[in-house]
Amino acid sequence: METLKRRQALKRLLQASGGMAATLLPGCVNHQQWHLLFAVDSMQFDQPLPDHLVTPVGEFYVQSYASPPEVDLDQWQLQFTGLVDKPLVLTFADILAAPQADFYLTMECIGNRTGGQQIGNALWTGTPLLPFLKQVGVQDKAVEFLLHAADSYETTLPVADLIRPDVKLVHRMNGEPLTRSHGFPLRIIIPGRYGQKQPKWLTEIEAIATPKQGYWERQGWSNTAKIATHAITQKVQGERVWDKNDHVDLLRTGERGWQQGITIAGVAIAQAQPMEWIKISTDSGQTWTDVEMNQPSSPHEWTLWRYLWQPTQPGSYKLLAQARSQTETQKTVDKNAKDGSAGILKISVNLQA
Repeated sequence: METLKRRQALKRLLQASGGMAATLLPGCVNHQQWHLLFAVDSMQFDQPLPDHLVTPVGEFYVQSYASPPEVDLDQWQLQFTGLVDKPLVLTFADILAAPQADFYLTMECIGNRTGGQQIGNALWTGTPLLPFLKQVGVQDKAVEFLLHAADSYETTLPVADLIRPDVKLVHRMNGEPLTRSHGFPLRIIIPGRYGQKQPKWLTEIEAIATPKQGYWERQGWSNTAKIATHAITQKVQGERVWDKNDHVDLLRTGERGWQQGITIAGVAIAQAQPMEWIKISTDSGQTWTDVEMNQPSSPHEWTLWRYLWQPTQPGSYKLLAQARSQTETQKTVDKNAKDGSAGILKISVNLQA
């Protein structure tokens, strides 16, 4: 009987949101490679960058290695427990009855490698968490909230990080109810944090007096999980580039020939802060040039950028993109991947004679 219980506990551990315990890596995967939707053709640079770039739900990365839990909406509840004056239990109808708002926010997996694909932007719909916290009355001796999910996943954040007005309880994504993979019926959104701190299938918010580490934090991943400032190059002359596809060969002439100019485009993200600048280097970091970028209405949404490079000589080049937010300049090399890989992806470009 004890052996069976241990096996069942291990099974629940492996199914914890975030990934596979055997690898000790947050399990973030993409359904498919997605493509930039704004103009990156050299003939279309007279068109302005769009205000928003939304990742389709079917192409948004999923943080799950095991099957997501099946949640019965009629039985689902969100409980507020622990060091509160008035414990509270909410139904899904209670969530819908609260004031609702749409907002754009970019989410990234803390396990996303430099230049990786585990990042996406969506239009979320939900209600602020703060009114419910005021309703229950968080006691002074509470120092953290322990967030529980239906798949047994848990993580923690300081009380101050959850009593912000921009923390939301979310139930819709890109205008549709959350899918099972993305946290149906409810997930929490905490701007400025990697996805590790934003559990799907949320079931309980517990106020605790003693700091505690969550599942991935106990494996050595960052306990703060704050998004670092970084730019990500995603397309070079129409070709998708990322950490496992960082080499591009271009002919001199033809439809994608480099002689007519090379279009480079991507996104940049920071910890809920506007970008001050994004620069690109075509000579492995010796010189830098400002790129064109949009001005998203929310600091929680990625910044879109593009650049028209007009080389004059064939040869081998190294492309780098770097971002600067209000408080931080992107690192050239990020050796600590356990707090999010925010280094610069170096892309090799071979211009044929």
